[in-house]
Amino acid sequence: MTIRDEFEAATQAAIVECSKLGYRPTYFMDMINKAHPVEVAKKLVLSGAEQAGFQKLVKMGKADLTVESLMLQSKYCCLFSKQELEAAKWRLENT
Repeated sequence: MTIRDEFEAATQAAIVECSKLGYRPTYFMDMINKAHPVEVAKKLVLSGAEQAGFQKLVKMGKADLTVESLMLQSKYCCLFSKQELEAAKWRLENT
């Protein structure tokens, strides 16, 4: 299993956890059905737009389930540029 595969599995596990909490991240799920979660994560953090799902998870006290949080895990950092990681960190720190 590659690190990209592991990141994809981690995003799927986060989706399962969200569902257990009563939240289905349908927009994110649609996005990863069309593109790999690594590319989706890159697009989301650099978009500058506020994502409702991100905000909902933060309000629920579950920022650890956000794609931004996954990106910043040491094992996945290698998949992202410095700019992408800084954007993910900024989002988590400024919500």
